[in-house]
Amino acid sequence: MAKAKGVPFIELDREVERDSGITLAEVFDLYGQSAYRRYERRALENVIESHPRVVIATGGSIVTEPATFDLLLSACFTVWLTAAPEEHMSRVVAQGDYRPMAENDEAMDDLRRILASRSALYAKADATVDTAGKTVDECLRAILVALG
Repeated sequence: MAKAKGVPFIELDREVERDSGITLAEVFDLYGQSAYRRYERRALENVIESHPRVVIATGGSIVTEPATFDLLLSACFTVWLTAAPEEHMSRVVAQGDYRPMAENDEAMDDLRRILASRSALYAKADATVDTAGKTVDECLRAILVALG
C-alpha cells in the first residue's frame, strides 16, 4: 500500500520497540499493558506529526484505548481489514507470533470473543475491506478502491 502510494510505511509496534529500546514482549513483561499504551500513544502522535502522508499499521487492540483510537480516527483515513477468526489466527502464527496460543487451549474461542466485542469499534473506520481468502494483491486493490 505504501509503495503504491509512494509514502512511508510505519508499523506502530516497531515504533514502540524503537522508542522503548526493548521488544514488545519485554515492554509487557517488564512494565505491563499501561506502559505499552503510553508508548503506543506517543508513537502514534510522533508518526502523525512527522509524516503528512503515511501508511500506519496498528495492532487490533488500539481500539481499546479510547483517546489513542480517537486520535487515529480524527487524524487518519482508517481501514478495517477483516477476516474470519481462523484465518486471522493462522496469519498471526505464520508471522511467528505464538502468544495468542501460548498455553491457551481456548485461543480460538478467545479470539472470536475479542473480535466480536470490538466489532462496533472497528466499524468506526472510514472503510472496511474483507481480506478473507484474498491474495495480498487482491487486498491492495480493494484498499485502493476504498481510498477512492
